[in-house]
Amino acid sequence: MDVLRARGFSALLVGQAVNETGNWVALVAIWGFAAFRFDAGPAELAVLFVVLSVPGALLGPVLGVPIDRLGPRRTLLLANALGAVDALALTQAGSYGTIILLALPLGLVETVSAASIDALPPRLVDDSQLTRANALLGGADNLAVVVGPVLAAAVNVRWGLVGAFTLDALTYLVGVVLALRLPPTPPYRVAVSGAVPPTRTAPVSVVASLADAGPAPTAETGLVASTWRELRDGMAIARRNNGVRWTLGVAGATYLLWSLFGMLEPLYVRDVLGRSDTVFALLQTGFGVGLVSAGLLVAWLGERVASPAWVAAATIASGATAALYVGTESLAVAFVGAFLWGVDIAFFYAPVKTLLQRYAPPAAHGRILSLNQSLESVASLLIAPVVAGVLAGAGVQALGVAGGVAIAVAGVGALRLARDLGPREPTTVAPTSL
Repeated sequence: MDVLRARGFSALLVGQAVNETGNWVALVAIWGFAAFRFDAGPAELAVLFVVLSVPGALLGPVLGVPIDRLGPRRTLLLANALGAVDALALTQAGSYGTIILLALPLGLVETVSAASIDALPPRLVDDSQLTRANALLGGADNLAVVVGPVLAAAVNVRWGLVGAFTLDALTYLVGVVLALRLPPTPPYRVAVSGAVPPTRTAPVSVVASLADAGPAPTAETGLVASTWRELRDGMAIARRNNGVRWTLGVAGATYLLWSLFGMLEPLYVRDVLGRSDTVFALLQTGFGVGLVSAGLLVAWLGERVASPAWVAAATIASGATAALYVGTESLAVAFVGAFLWGVDIAFFYAPVKTLLQRYAPPAAHGRILSLNQSLESVASLLIAPVVAGVLAGAGVQALGVAGGVAIAVAGVGALRLARDLGPREPTTVAPTSL
């Protein structure tokens, strides 16, 4: 693929695969091995869930401001360096409370890193290769989902928690080295209020973005005041740019479904199928196979799936296959549903990022893509109490099928609204603002 020959992209791709593998090693160590070692109870695990989710949910949009100020290359370097320091600190944790405390910076690091990586493809590859680039980066994430837990188990057997967190620190350092291989160029100046045209599609070229950008923040304006202004401007883009607003709306609804099924799946396998955790793991493997294989197909199809209609169709299919997954008591049908659900997600994730990268002005990529990242965390926090309350009066299958059908219906509505977005010229972003 031509995208692999773009300067710096291969380094970004390898760095993403290595970093995400390290993140999974740390996550498995925190969730599993540390819980057994320190005899953590349900309350402590719930606190850890909140600690890992809250930073992205509350601070995601704010963390996009330094990405736009400094450029995503610099913030990626900073995130990897801080991640290495925090992972090394975790090797010295002597209690589960200490692990929970040190997990808080990891949530911040992951949010900044993910948004920085999402902002980099338009600055490294040609617009015609943008969907392929996003799909390949998503494939690196998916590969880490498969490799990370297995590697974590092997490391824990040989070296324990210290080994797992040391390996995580090393992967962050590898990320630092590979990020240094990205071509360094100055960041965009930050767009200010009034620079966002309230058009139906708001395509913005690099030249227009730079011309519309207001004065860079100065000491006289005050750091807090300028940060608040830039955050407000990012929210204005999300509100006034039809393309960004539509994409974030569809993404937010779909993330709610993913969070719902993240909580329901173990209960479904245990209470409906009457199977063990081994079967649950095998279903996740089937899901992963669908995700990885479809991700490669998306990379091959490229621009043919980078449209609002495709994203809406993937949302409809995601709801339908999720309902199929938990709506059956047949293990064979459940495996088919899990596989197809992975396929749907692959056809959703990369095109959504492509649309946001194109609809949003380049000077606001950090804030808009950070907002997209934060929606996933917000969905997890919102859905947890809802599931707990509803399950008291409804079964796992009923709630899962209802959730899947609701998202499929929302996808139909999104498909109708997509017609009003009109034609869109692609945003050309030269290799700049890293």
